Amino acid sequence: MFKLIIKDIAREILEELSNNNQKTFKIISNALDEIKDKGLKSSNIKKLVGFQKIFRKRIRRWRILFTIEGKEINIWLIAIKKDNRKDYKKWIRFIN
Repeated sequence: MFKLIIKDIAREILEELSNNNQKTFKIISNALDEIKDKGLKSSNIKKLVGFQKIFRKRIRRWRILFTIEGKEINIWLIAIKKDNRKDYKKWIRFIN
């Protein structure tokens, strides 16, 4: 089991979803629980090409971007993919 650290931007998105879209919030929460329990063995996870140690988990049209450091998983961003590979390049700026 891993420790999840949800960064500010991801936390804001989760709060907005919990207030405005309970169905999506529950789906994302379940995905975060799966990441916490299984790490990289979770379903629909890929390493981003061209970026070291950055992964994404796909849930329908949503993406969770995260990094792993030992037993800690940093959740940097939760966003909707807009059918464009450039989205990932825009999102990388949120990861320190």
